[in-house]
Amino acid sequence: MADIRIESVACIGGIVADRKARVTEKLHPGSSNPVNMSSCPGGVVSNIARNLGKLGCTASLFSAVGRDAAGEQVLRDLASPDLDLSGVSHIAGRPTASYTAVLDENGQLFIGLADMAIFDELDVEWADRVTTAIGKHRFWILDANLPAATIERILNAKTSETTVLVDPISVAKAARVRNAMHKIDVFFPNAKEAAVLSGRSVATAEDVVEAAAQIRRSGVGTVVVTLAEDGIYVDDGARGKFMPAIPAQRVLDVTGAGDALVAGYAYAVIANERHEPALWGLAAASLAVETEESIAPNLNRESVLARIESSTGKSART
Repeated sequence: MADIRIESVACIGGIVADRKARVTEKLHPGSSNPVNMSSCPGGVVSNIARNLGKLGCTASLFSAVGRDAAGEQVLRDLASPDLDLSGVSHIAGRPTASYTAVLDENGQLFIGLADMAIFDELDVEWADRVTTAIGKHRFWILDANLPAATIERILNAKTSETTVLVDPISVAKAARVRNAMHKIDVFFPNAKEAAVLSGRSVATAEDVVEAAAQIRRSGVGTVVVTLAEDGIYVDDGARGKFMPAIPAQRVLDVTGAGDALVAGYAYAVIANERHEPALWGLAAASLAVETEESIAPNLNRESVLARIESSTGKSART
């Protein structure tokens, strides 16, 4: 299949100045720990958009940054022919959002520190201003960095021709999508977020199945529950199934895996790839954890296909 440039996806949510502090020795809570620090542009939909660009799609980003040096730097770093930034608002009096991830010696997230107050400015009036531009796209990807009323306002503008994918981001923000669940075609909660939205404890495989079913009963088309190293559970209404993670060659940093999974899944839907979208998502996530960067440098359609082939033992080439 030739390199696609078939769709421009609307990516709606957070642009964030990401900082990672990875300890260089065993982590000791409550004490000073030596770390290696790095910084790059981030935010869930921002990372998804960049992943989509590497896979062959273009994206339009709808978000906000502050009128500050951090915002200017993030936009410079995001600049790409594959990414339209004209939908990004510049807001005075609020700092550009930031997220600091502290990673343990195994690359696992120990704690995340988020300053996202700027997104409170993206209210329903902002939603009304950007709805026309967003509506020009057939595929929307949205994260829960936006206020609940804004999410509801945007998703209420969805038409029957629009496919909407949503990442609830965190336990604290997952409830923001509750009033618009019936507008979501594909939803990507982790187990803790699924627990919040289903109203039930999620501790066992059976709990995951029941939580996904409960979320679907709220109107969601397909629920993809992400289970970290255990893979995912997919419930599309026809049948539910657990799918194992595709092994990585090595695990350096897990923080970009979820964004890569959503992007891989979305790409497969947009490009109408032969192999199921969940496999594309798992393969993209497998590549993402092999790098300390937010976006895997070697991510492209061919590398994801190769990872699918290695996991299934079948040719994935078209």
